[in-house]
Amino acid sequence: MKPSLPNISLRHALSLGSLALFVTSTHAQDSTQLPTMTIRAEQMKDAGSYAPSSISVGSKVAVSPLEVPQSVSVVTRQRIEDQNLITLGDALNEVTGVTVSPWDSMTHQYRSRGYVMDMAYDGVPLYGTGGHQQFDLAIYERVEVLRGPAALFMGSGQGGGLVNLVRKRGLEQFGASLTTSAGSWDNYRTELDVGGPLSADGRLRSRFVGSWHEHDYFWDVTHKEKWLGYGTLDYDLTPNTVISVSFTHQQDHTDSPSMGLPAYTDGRFLEVSRSTHVYPDWNMIGFETSEVAFDLEHRLANDWVVKSKLLERRQDWFYKDSFPAVGVDPQTGLIGQYNRRASDSDIEQSAFDIYTSGPFELLSRTHEMTVGYNRNRLFDSSRYGNASPVFNVPLDNPSLVPEPATTYTSGYENDTRQQGVYGQTRLSISDPLTLVLGARASNFERKSRNVSPSTPTQWRTGSKETGEFTPYGGLVYYLTPNITSYVSYSDIFIPQGQLTAAGGTLEPRVGSQWEAGLKGQFFEQKLNASLAVYRTRDENRVMQDQNNPGFFLAAGEVEVEGWEFEVSGRPTPNLNLSLGYAYVNSKYLEDLRSKGGKFSLFEPKHSLKTFAKYQFTEGPLERAFVGGGVHINSGGNGSSGTDLRTQSGYALFNAQIGYQVASKTSVALLGNNLFDREYYARVGGVNTYNTFGDPRNFTLMLRTAL
Repeated sequence: MKPSLPNISLRHALSLGSLALFVTSTHAQDSTQLPTMTIRAEQMKDAGSYAPSSISVGSKVAVSPLEVPQSVSVVTRQRIEDQNLITLGDALNEVTGVTVSPWDSMTHQYRSRGYVMDMAYDGVPLYGTGGHQQFDLAIYERVEVLRGPAALFMGSGQGGGLVNLVRKRGLEQFGASLTTSAGSWDNYRTELDVGGPLSADGRLRSRFVGSWHEHDYFWDVTHKEKWLGYGTLDYDLTPNTVISVSFTHQQDHTDSPSMGLPAYTDGRFLEVSRSTHVYPDWNMIGFETSEVAFDLEHRLANDWVVKSKLLERRQDWFYKDSFPAVGVDPQTGLIGQYNRRASDSDIEQSAFDIYTSGPFELLSRTHEMTVGYNRNRLFDSSRYGNASPVFNVPLDNPSLVPEPATTYTSGYENDTRQQGVYGQTRLSISDPLTLVLGARASNFERKSRNVSPSTPTQWRTGSKETGEFTPYGGLVYYLTPNITSYVSYSDIFIPQGQLTAAGGTLEPRVGSQWEAGLKGQFFEQKLNASLAVYRTRDENRVMQDQNNPGFFLAAGEVEVEGWEFEVSGRPTPNLNLSLGYAYVNSKYLEDLRSKGGKFSLFEPKHSLKTFAKYQFTEGPLERAFVGGGVHINSGGNGSSGTDLRTQSGYALFNAQIGYQVASKTSVALLGNNLFDREYYARVGGVNTYNTFGDPRNFTLMLRTAL
């Protein structure tokens, strides 16, 4: 028999607003609080755990992880604090099957199952933000990760999956916490989190988060400084209506960032120390990001709910740098050419999402339905310029590359818009069997034009799709009250703008994923486990038209297949743990140059990620805690033209020891890469992106709360 589920109204009370639960559950509940607040508090079961009791990614409304027929991982607030995870890259680096590839000391690319991952914020997708600078984790309650296509709610997107960042909400009772840390390479950070009710009846709740972070790197040239401020207000307009507004601002500046090392011109890795830095000290990059968000939740009769969210984000991005354009001559030690450039970009994102969800009766059974609409606009405007290159620079003396005057010679604007209607229904076929059906119809358009200082042009359409249909389907079967089996089908939809010889543009890339697996909850639903196998086909990929040079064909095809296993949660009150293994195998099925070759070069075929923390509560070690884990990868590749570099597999060990000084104050010493393994966090091309991973390092952290 299928286990009895929570009352529908309670489950929907969590939805995207479940964020508040993670906060309020750590405080005593006021018996006089409003009924809607009581509902939210009652359903919070995973405070202090690495396993969530509910998730919203992949379903919009909050459901048990057992009911989502795709692979999902969650980095909870408890784990963020235990491991001192600061950036989104830190968090995703702990997620099963996710590879974090560094770009420039500030930004990263996130990959899973052969593809880059897309981003959503409180369930609202933003197109094209995966490689941009993200806010620090200080403002988020948790990070939800769905692996595999997420086009049903996202629209156009890659097949790697969707990262959903769930922000903190106003506190129902006053609370404050302070975290400060100091670590290797002058790594200093302070974070303040404070909030509480602003009205006597508790209807208006507030929260403020601020952080400052300054640090250098093991190559002893780069210096980074970042500060962030976040504020939110939540107000119970009526007992059935909650509105929320938030504002976030972050400034991030790095002097002499690193894009990794070049290689020898014959393709080999450089034989140099990890502290080697090949960039002039005048290089710099900076981001300034602001976001305003407004959302509303209203409960209707019959346990239905309407939720809407409006989000506006602006990011100013400036860089001025010089970098190797070619590899290092192994005979002379010279880098044949350094390019020099500068760019100033403004990126504007606006998004709106609205949906209604609730139960309905059909054939004497209760089912659930979600219907919604979202739209998203990405507008970016850039000016850039290239200075004359510098030739034959010694590898160990990048200071010979002089700083040029900033002169912009080109400019462009891109305007990308997409919108769509979506629906998902969960049909209760029988007590143990649920059929999940979904579909989306999307419109997509991307335009671009040249602007001053380039010769201005009219807008030209690069990609345009209307009414693109994206289906979704899944079956969930309860083998026991705490174990489900599932199978699902999901689509990929990616517009393309390359020209064909016939005068049009390529058809969109389309693909599909089949996934099957098992999920279970154990130890009174405090430990989650999952096993999944999948296969993805991606068709209509760009190929050069050999009969018409300069034009393209939509004829390429790739296949990715693999399996994953994950266990996370709190099997005993003193122990939190996470273990995840992923195997991925990718290959080209149709390609002019690489048929049969590996498709995804940046992801290891095998990866294992573990972490556990144990709190002593009695005996001579009472109040002490220990933790640690290991990351094992089977290695990786990088390419540029015909040159290929491969690193062997490696294992990275980390550990921590700490002491609970008082009930809400702790001090901990964290160590990473304890055996000082030399490895590459990313293997790149001949000129750049061969990036060493961090050597052994330590952080001393103090955390206290009121």
